[in-house]
Amino acid sequence: MAAVALFDPCYLQALRPGDAACARRVLEALGDTVTLIDGRCCGQPAFNSGFRTEARAVGRQLLRAARAHAAIVTASGSCTAMVRHYLPALWEPPRSAAAAAIASRFVDFPTYVARHPGFERLGLRLPGVVALHESCHSRRELGASAAVAAVLARIEGLEVREPAFAEECCGFGGTFAVKEPEVSVEMMRAKLEALAATGARVVVSPDYSCLAHLQAGAAGLGIQLEGWTLPELLARALE
Repeated sequence: MAAVALFDPCYLQALRPGDAACARRVLEALGDTVTLIDGRCCGQPAFNSGFRTEARAVGRQLLRAARAHAAIVTASGSCTAMVRHYLPALWEPPRSAAAAAIASRFVDFPTYVARHPGFERLGLRLPGVVALHESCHSRRELGASAAVAAVLARIEGLEVREPAFAEECCGFGGTFAVKEPEVSVEMMRAKLEALAATGARVVVSPDYSCLAHLQAGAAGLGIQLEGWTLPELLARALE
């Protein structure tokens, strides 16, 4: 139906290299032609640490790779939020307007899928139970909660359980986990306890950064918890 670019961010390519294939499979099942933009950085780590020049440098490379595409689907809520809301402000006018024009074409994976005209025709079935952790970026900065819920509701046989205090952060926060490790660990511990209380052994999230944080903590605490991204979940559910 459409020609789209799939942005596979640097951390996802490094930590979850199979995720791009899952996202591509779903997009192609929707009828899209997919071009991969892989391994680039949105500039968020440098930006959050105060290195604006470095964030602008890597962000410029991403925008150049994306400018030929009408839609750039990103399987990371945090990277989508960075590009759309913060990256253009790193330039002065009129360059900021040009950057914003490209940045506005970036869309998070669940929002793109939920709005796709072919989504209702997609066969999705996966019996089982999962817990949902919706990342802060996805929920607050992108307003993607309804899209995430719509995508999950379309999977036949899947029971989705929401943990207590679902709106609270998992404690990762990018460089926050490095700057405030004690606070980060306690936030993670609370989130893991809430997820474990759902009885689910799989947690699904729009952001693998959160999942990596939670899985590492779960392993250290002896909690059985497997993390799936939304693209992985949908790829598993495709009939």
